[in-house]
Amino acid sequence: MMKFILLTFIFSSSVFSSTIKPDPGLYYCKTGNEESICDQIVKPYFNEQGLSAITVEYVGECGSMGPYSYYCQDDICEDPGLRFEFKDSKHYRWENKQYGFVCEFEKK
Repeated sequence: MMKFILLTFIFSSSVFSSTIKPDPGLYYCKTGNEESICDQIVKPYFNEQGLSAITVEYVGECGSMGPYSYYCQDDICEDPGLRFEFKDSKHYRWENKQYGFVCEFEKK
């Protein structure tokens, strides 16, 4: 029984771990619902399970704000106000939960 529980835990951990490895660099808002959404410089951090955190610096029209840190689970990084959902290594969906702004970001 203990072996079954351990194998189930290992299997479920690998199923729910991050599979996407985002490229570090400058991303721009390709399609969004707000003109003022700024470019973002993303730096990913990884552990044994995959993507564990990102730092994001907001640049361009925003000047330079950050970097800010967001912890990740299952290819989604977020805090109470923002959400980053990685689609592949060069694309993610960004959402400002408070204001309802969304954008599909792409690496430049």
